[in-house]
Amino acid sequence: MHTRESLRIVLNASPLIVLVKLGILREVLNLFSEVEVPRGVLEEIERRRDEVYRELTKLIAEGKIHIEDIRKKLPRLGLGESSAVFQALVKNKVVILDDKRARKLARELGLEVIGTLSILKKLYEEGILKEAPNTLYRHLTEMGFYIDERVI
Repeated sequence: MHTRESLRIVLNASPLIVLVKLGILREVLNLFSEVEVPRGVLEEIERRRDEVYRELTKLIAEGKIHIEDIRKKLPRLGLGESSAVFQALVKNKVVILDDKRARKLARELGLEVIGTLSILKKLYEEGILKEAPNTLYRHLTEMGFYIDERVI
């Protein structure tokens, strides 16, 4: 990973949801110099009006996350993934994605891609994430995040 000063990212919905539900999104934001979310991702999260939406709106109001008015649909991807990939491409930023198809397309377009697990690993290495790997695995699977246990 780059240094904090240089890492400018675009977040997709899945990483936002996982990081909020684990209660560590604020800590994650400290790893990056700029954090943006496209309007297409925000729209996906707004539909739920849950704790993820509430936390995201707080962080937007505090200026910790910036919303870009990008709403783009690419073939074979959802609105959120499409918007995140497009925004990262246009603004030359790193994109945080978990969806396999979206990650593949982003890499084919020359983007640097980071997944939620890479972020969790970095937080664990820095002592910010205190959960044991097997506990973290259980929490992730309970929230519907698919992961092979061997990866943890």
